[in-house]
Amino acid sequence: MPITRKRSTIILIALCLSLLAFQCSSRHGGSQNASQVKDSVSTPDSAAATPPTKASVLMTYEERQGKVLFLRYCSVCHGAEGKGDGFNAFNLDPRPRDLSDSKYMDAFTEERLYQTIDLGGRGMNKSPSMPSWGGRLNRQEIRYVMAYVQSLYAK
Repeated sequence: MPITRKRSTIILIALCLSLLAFQCSSRHGGSQNASQVKDSVSTPDSAAATPPTKASVLMTYEERQGKVLFLRYCSVCHGAEGKGDGFNAFNLDPRPRDLSDSKYMDAFTEERLYQTIDLGGRGMNKSPSMPSWGGRLNRQEIRYVMAYVQSLYAK
């Protein structure tokens, strides 16, 4: 049976609708429970193989979202746990800060932490090696990163 123009158009529309439905369900979790969504959607590919720890299960939504962004953008220099030991840290002078150091981080107000992420080191008269993330991350994403960073030194 040859495919007519009308039939190929219907098939194309059906495929587009299927793709749209798939994208919507993956963004909103579909029928997955919260732990499956956290494991499959909000963790980068490199961290997907590691089982969730007790601390990660107790994280708030904001902290989990911030962790995903932190691992993507910040861990290169600050390390996965924010200790300043990322694989690029050894190429930088001065070295990245240990964000798990509560003595140092308690001195930061929320506004100063936000500005540091937004404006970068140069914008805060700190190390120019720290990039400004305000052009890449929106306000809510910066707040997510802040929530995760605050969870690192609150433990």
